[in-house]
Amino acid sequence: MASTKYFASQPAFPNDLQPIAQIATVSLPRLVAGDAREAEAMLQACRTLGFFLLDLTGDPIGETMIAEVDTVFDIVRQTMELSMDEKNKFAHDPPRDFRGYKAQGVMKTETGAPDRCEFYNVSQDDLLGQSSAPRTNPDPITAHIHLLHSYLEHGQFVLTHILRALESQLELPPDTFRDLQAPNRASGTILRLIRYAPSITSADMRTGLLPHTDFGSVTLLANVLGGLQVLLPDSDSEDETSWQWVRPQPGCLIVNMGDAMVEWTGGVLRSNMHRVNYAPGDQRYIDRCAIAMLVRPYKEAPMSRLQGGRIPTLEDDQYEEIEITDDNTNSVGNLTAYEWELKKAMSLKEGTDCARSRGSRQLKPKLLAV
Repeated sequence: MASTKYFASQPAFPNDLQPIAQIATVSLPRLVAGDAREAEAMLQACRTLGFFLLDLTGDPIGETMIAEVDTVFDIVRQTMELSMDEKNKFAHDPPRDFRGYKAQGVMKTETGAPDRCEFYNVSQDDLLGQSSAPRTNPDPITAHIHLLHSYLEHGQFVLTHILRALESQLELPPDTFRDLQAPNRASGTILRLIRYAPSITSADMRTGLLPHTDFGSVTLLANVLGGLQVLLPDSDSEDETSWQWVRPQPGCLIVNMGDAMVEWTGGVLRSNMHRVNYAPGDQRYIDRCAIAMLVRPYKEAPMSRLQGGRIPTLEDDQYEEIEITDDNTNSVGNLTAYEWELKKAMSLKEGTDCARSRGSRQLKPKLLAV
């Protein structure tokens, strides 16, 4: 997340806003040190709400990433301030190519109204030089491509320690999760540079991005202004009182589990519904920028449940997999990650995404001696 100085330069998050989501804070330095209690606390957060704040302060890579967030926000603004004619030269073309620019209003919200966000997707494969046909980008991105490369690599460092802690707590073999989303294999992992329009009028004070779950594995989000809301577990998404505001904190990334982690763990980890509403208080009068590192499995990764450790087997209680196939005959386990990603992305674009919170299933008892 951005620095304390950057937070101070923006309108304050209202202190009287309710309800505020109770999100656990996890220390990156403690995860790096292999602190079992911190890992256990993170696992609990990933199983209950599916979200946690990751405090980057006190770790050298984390501190560097905080400084980088401040600068990447400038890249977001410079990119989004280009003319529409210029931005549309780099328009993405899903499902053929998800890289590039998406204009505001292309997608729909839950009411059928146009969305209120624009974003630019920069591919991990391009940044790491692994793409056979790298994307041409607008000048603000091209001029700072080395910074985006650095931010991605630091995000991968953070991700590695999140995954290692989960593997340890779930008693899975080392690198089980890491191998499924190894950065040196072609994937849909992206850096998404996002800008939400200000909410000047009362008509603007509505959902800017429809309720959804993330269809990748893990999301690392940096933003300063409010607007993100999470659905209270075991609640109806149509009940407005069940949506809770997430309060961003200086130096902390907002981390959430995606649908892939639910599938691989047979429902142990939680992918929770969330949406982006208008920014609260005086924050609503200015642009809301965000940086999302959307981590996805390598393209040929199987979506079948992992075996072993504390993950329940199919025989335990027949956990319901996320079913998004067209003919309702193929289970998720028969899809590759890329096939699954295409289906989910297109349903989200068309406003037909039927996602719902999943997970929080009971763990198997610990097998390892304490």
